[in-house]
Amino acid sequence: MSKKQVAEIELPPKLVPVFEGKARVRGSFGGRGSSKTRSFALMTAVKGYQLGMSGVKGQILCAREFMNSLGESSLEEIKIAIQSIPWLDEYYECGEKYIRSRDGNIHYTFSGLRRSLDSIKSKARILLCWVDEAEALSGRAYDVLIPTIREVDSELWVTWNPLSKYSATHERFRLDPPKESKIVELNYRDNPWFPHVLELTRLEDKEKRIETYSHIWEGDFLIYTEGSYYGLEMRRIKDEGRICSVPYDRSKGVVTAFDLGIGDSTAIWFAQFIGTEVHMIDYYETSGVGLEHYVKVLQDKGYVYDQHIFPHDVRVRELGSGKSRIETLADLGIRDIDIAPDLLIDDGIQQVRTLLDRCYFDEKKCEKGIDTLLNYSRDWDDNGKVWRMKPNHNWASHGADAMRYLAVGYSLVDSNWDKPLRRKLKGIV
Repeated sequence: MSKKQVAEIELPPKLVPVFEGKARVRGSFGGRGSSKTRSFALMTAVKGYQLGMSGVKGQILCAREFMNSLGESSLEEIKIAIQSIPWLDEYYECGEKYIRSRDGNIHYTFSGLRRSLDSIKSKARILLCWVDEAEALSGRAYDVLIPTIREVDSELWVTWNPLSKYSATHERFRLDPPKESKIVELNYRDNPWFPHVLELTRLEDKEKRIETYSHIWEGDFLIYTEGSYYGLEMRRIKDEGRICSVPYDRSKGVVTAFDLGIGDSTAIWFAQFIGTEVHMIDYYETSGVGLEHYVKVLQDKGYVYDQHIFPHDVRVRELGSGKSRIETLADLGIRDIDIAPDLLIDDGIQQVRTLLDRCYFDEKKCEKGIDTLLNYSRDWDDNGKVWRMKPNHNWASHGADAMRYLAVGYSLVDSNWDKPLRRKLKGIV
């Protein structure tokens, strides 16, 4: 194609504004069958053509969180897109393991960020980075990746199927999108070429798999995660109306259960044991702050506390101060501490299941905590295509672990004294 000719590219109409004009970030999110992956694959080649024909030299980086081989990359999708357009097919040379322009200006690279994140920093002249299946990317991955895309007018493209409203991708590109970004939602109904075979599958899912239908086809967040440890119990809680308004009972003490993050999030459940019921009245989670922050949170809540349950690593001594976290907490005024028994995770999970049958959750104050329990699931072995017999450590782990410590660490109440029967902690008054 000569430089004076005008090329026409067919895209879903809703995507056209995304690729018009200048932008630092372009992206699209939504469900299956929207044609967003195919469209972005094609547009990487178009962008590379525009740059290469202008004499610009550099690379187009195609990244995913997980990529064990080129077979799991966007390589084949991009090759198909290039070969479908004669003038792109003429410009690019597509080999078994590579794509590059025949003039030597543009070449593609493919990378799995989970295993090669640090090596990304050494990549030179990234003109465009397209992250497909971006939902799984961590905040740290973005923190490392984005500064490497620093050529003049370089761009970051992201496409993803939403899974959680707490994912780094959702928070960075939907909840608080960056300046100079063009991002749209795209679903099957926005795809003018939505194939009949997928329509049959969609209708079957709508009839038979209603719990996952809206996530798969409408781009909604996943409510019940496949492989979930507590999916059955949480469905029952919802069906029985036990996610509702749960007020604080001032006549009863509050029990807290912590999961302490080390360079990670710390989560706290706030519970009241009232008769046979367990009232989950509050939940708190954050990261990047010290123990004094969480003590202030306890104070600011205004609850009267009976018991604070911590995991066994509360005994760990800090290198700087030489003090254990127990001693630091005691210095900050938190002395009613119990350490949860160090049981096998499977045993703790079973105790949580038993506890959940008695739980009522405040739907507003415990919203994120509820989501952690819904999304706490087994780890998936992508090579063996089976569920591993261990939890997946992700954003949902912190709240789920804190709930586990509550289930195994709560002390029974002495009816004579109406106080928990505490396990003694050495060195704490």
